[in-house]
Amino acid sequence: KTLDCAGSDERPFRYGLCCPNNPAYRAFVWEQMQEIAEYFSFEGMFFDMLFWPHICECEYCKKRWQEEEGGDLPTQEDWHNASWLRHMQKRREWMGEFAHWVTDEMKTLCPNISVEHNVAYSALPDGMTANAEEVVSACDYAGGDLYRGLYGQSFACKFYRNISKKQPFEYMFTRASHLASHTQIKSEDTMRSSVFLTAAHHGASLFIDAVNPDGTMDSRVYHRLGTVFGELIPYESYLTGDAVEDVGLYYSLNSKFEPHGEGYSNYRGVAATLENLIANHVLCGITGSFHSFEKYRSVLFSCPTSEDDSQAERLINYVKNGGTLYFSGADCPKLLNAFFGASVVKYTEESVVYIAPTSQATALFGEFNAEYPLSFHGRAPIVNGISSKDVLATLTLPYTNPKAQAFASIHSNPPGIKTDHPVMAYKTFGKGAVVWSALPIECMETYDYGEVILLLLKQKFEMKPSLSSDAPKDVEITMYRKQNSLQVNTVLLNNDRFARKIAPFEVRLHDIKNPKRVLRIPDKKEIAFSYEENILRFFVSDLSVFHMYEIE
Repeated sequence: KTLDCAGSDERPFRYGLCCPNNPAYRAFVWEQMQEIAEYFSFEGMFFDMLFWPHICECEYCKKRWQEEEGGDLPTQEDWHNASWLRHMQKRREWMGEFAHWVTDEMKTLCPNISVEHNVAYSALPDGMTANAEEVVSACDYAGGDLYRGLYGQSFACKFYRNISKKQPFEYMFTRASHLASHTQIKSEDTMRSSVFLTAAHHGASLFIDAVNPDGTMDSRVYHRLGTVFGELIPYESYLTGDAVEDVGLYYSLNSKFEPHGEGYSNYRGVAATLENLIANHVLCGITGSFHSFEKYRSVLFSCPTSEDDSQAERLINYVKNGGTLYFSGADCPKLLNAFFGASVVKYTEESVVYIAPTSQATALFGEFNAEYPLSFHGRAPIVNGISSKDVLATLTLPYTNPKAQAFASIHSNPPGIKTDHPVMAYKTFGKGAVVWSALPIECMETYDYGEVILLLLKQKFEMKPSLSSDAPKDVEITMYRKQNSLQVNTVLLNNDRFARKIAPFEVRLHDIKNPKRVLRIPDKKEIAFSYEENILRFFVSDLSVFHMYEIE
């Protein structure tokens, strides 16, 4: 026993912590694996819940910290403290080392099996769990169960696919909205959306159910699930090819914290931007230290911190070689200095600030301008070193400091004090270009902030999309390139009991050469299309949940 199993409110907690640094626990795990290997023959092994749910202060963690780092084990959460950040890094190393030990021992006992650890927490914002790249690297393929809706599932599928050693990755979903809802059954259309969203990313679905205490199971679940999986079977042979992704969203497995405690983080920026791009049918993927981003036309990096310094040179070379990069915040000094020669002087006292576009950037900000600038709730960094010719927007402060008793309006803090401090800048760099935003506007979930991001991609980065569409915003489109064809998948992100019928919409493929046929898969029905100026156009009709098309 390394920690008691009580939660913070002293009530019994269902899940205890067995510390991976405890040699007695490791011996117990090995005995379990040995027993399973002796009694059964199997093709794959799955290890669940490989994460730290909270800080461990057991004697073995303290001892290992003392031996490897010296001093006392840090236990006070402080994401600005170097010792605390080092503790988080060591936890990731330790959990990764444990995962690799488990994998190696399991494959010693059963040499020809695959080994998977549940890496769901690597796709979640919690930075303390220590389930990160180090654990994923111990898996033959990535997979895990998540409960963050269909947009969260889309994020996980994109992440799993690009971090997985082998394909297909695996996405797990449950019979109910959550594991705690023991008797609930998802509707057939809800199951269908989840299964086919995974298929649209060329992943495999794993279904989770709970056995009743008397050993029985609800057969109704399996009749419903069998219908959905039966519909998937004809598509399985087509789940091949290389994903076409125009924009890479940089997901950091190290910067899983809010640098200033204001609610803005890399994860939040990635999640909000992903939903924005899906709604506007921009082909995108999840990239990072675990994946090559050289293929992307643009990379968006929300809220990098000094924990991402090791990747700075890769990003600099990406832009030098013709890539375009957007990054936000001022917590990764290497990037700010490398691209703009800038450094942070201080942060504003005001926690409500405004982004005022300069004359060269008014087209990027829609209805916002110097008199009516874009608001942002958060402190802004004051930086020096940025050339005035590179500035796209400057800082405007409110009439009064929101922390003071004085105010200029009862409900809001209107813009009142204009400054020359840059809060957004653009610069060509090598063969590419870079945009820096002092404030992570991509973290905001309302359409006007998202439109600024889209306009930056189109106007400043001159991004030419591989695909465009007038499909409804809750229809996600994915595309794959094969040897002699392209594959286009359309899937409705349906959360309702019954999926609605979608009116016909157009899909446009850009820069296409000599198209011969458009086929609907799997029945191979020919679909009418038009072709002019290297743009192929066809209509998707009668979409309920999922359609697949092949363009020869």
